Amino acid sequence: MKRKTILSASFAFLLLVLLVSCSFVQPRRTIRILIPQHPWEKVSGRKLWYTLRWTDSDGLKTLHVTQDMRAVDIEVDPGRTTVVAAYPLGELSPFGTAVTPADNRKEVLLSQDEGFLTSLLSDIDTEMTGTLNYGLILEEALIKTDDIRKIDDVSLLRDIQNGELSKATIRVCDGYCVGPFALANGIWESEFLRDPCLVSIDGLSGTTVLPAGVFRFLNAQSNMVLVLIVDRDGNSYSYIKESLI
Repeated sequence: MKRKTILSASFAFLLLVLLVSCSFVQPRRTIRILIPQHPWEKVSGRKLWYTLRWTDSDGLKTLHVTQDMRAVDIEVDPGRTTVVAAYPLGELSPFGTAVTPADNRKEVLLSQDEGFLTSLLSDIDTEMTGTLNYGLILEEALIKTDDIRKIDDVSLLRDIQNGELSKATIRVCDGYCVGPFALANGIWESEFLRDPCLVSIDGLSGTTVLPAGVFRFLNAQSNMVLVLIVDRDGNSYSYIKESLI
């Protein structure tokens, strides 16, 4: 009888512990993700589809966003930082942002300026992104440059994965003068709102200043895209392909 009493008491205690533990588990909440108009949509008159990616405790999640959708609801863990990136046509430079545990917004508007940063962070282990203070990283980046694409991605990712994130982690790389380019006459619109278009006259465009990375310019009239690759030494490589829009 005594043994049964002890077992019953133990079971009751374990049940109480489980109930108390469950009461402290924060329920997942729904965030509405808003995708702004892409620069190419304005010049072409066509809508783009997107691939939405966001970090979660279960790993990296993806969702296809159709051409007619500009708002998507996702569930996030309120105790984790959730990094979100939306890739136009599944491959163009993304819009992005992050939702932190201190963020109570029900709607978040993605930013093209933050897209470079969120794309970087979404590629690392989600356990690391879940504990990142995204607001401080973004704030420090904007103190050092108004163009986040100039941030040294190698330095940033290395220090995050080594647990050595500090102000010194945010390093700014140079921009490079590239061009001119042999292009069909007309206006070649950058995929980045912050970058000027390339204007080609008599088969030749002017120059532009860009950081290292991949950049695309659309000629809506011919439906062709200039793909420009700039390396860390300032060398540039380019080719032209048919547009997917």
